[in-house]
Amino acid sequence: MEGEIYATALTNIYTFGPTFRAENSNTSRHLAEFWMIEPEMSFCDLEGNMQCAEDFLKTIFSDVLTNCPRDMAFFNDRIDKTVIETLKGIVESDFVRVSYTEAVDILLASGESFEFPVSWGIDLQSEHERFLTEKKFKKPVIVYDYPKDIKAFYMRLNEDGKTVRAMDVLVPKVGEIIGGSQREERLDVLESRMKACHLDPAEYWWYLDLRRYGTVPHAGFGLGLERTVQFATGMANIRDVIPFPRAPKTADF
Repeated sequence: MEGEIYATALTNIYTFGPTFRAENSNTSRHLAEFWMIEPEMSFCDLEGNMQCAEDFLKTIFSDVLTNCPRDMAFFNDRIDKTVIETLKGIVESDFVRVSYTEAVDILLASGESFEFPVSWGIDLQSEHERFLTEKKFKKPVIVYDYPKDIKAFYMRLNEDGKTVRAMDVLVPKVGEIIGGSQREERLDVLESRMKACHLDPAEYWWYLDLRRYGTVPHAGFGLGLERTVQFATGMANIRDVIPFPRAPKTADF
């Protein structure tokens, strides 16, 4: 949210620093503390945000393949014999874009037996994300327009009143690698969303002032560094890509 202050003044900015996860996500792709790069762009809508995220990932993995051939050969030989092929697939393919509603319909029609049942309004789980990327489309997928009840109050409300201009970029083997949204720039709508989420607008006076005294359409996203490294190297567990990983009940150093 603080990045929006700078983007309002400077147009396009990014932040890079540690992020802390409050929930007990004790899995092979979650850390309690991780590093994240977060671009924030003024005069940008959801479409521009999705395109920036796609171009960003393609540039990263293209540079890795071009500049680190010996390292990638090692990972391909010792860790995951498909990692180079996977990264090339990211760079060379156009990401599929489907709405959340379309994604749910695809999952319901798949005939798969998921551990977490699928219905409209749920937060997609890793098994759902991997089905979309590994079985259905066999390439990266951007899911957008999520239900408002499972997303943050600052994401722009759609005209249907049920969904927001949020997006997640999903990749094979990992699932979500980027999450972002177009931000809510309308003051009255933002205040209503805060109250619906049982937040006191007075505590966010500075955030509301960004809208009260003039704003523009803007959007941004976050990319976790460790999960990106995990995907690029083919490592099975995110705790193996950073020294002294901090995970639930694991912060000895």
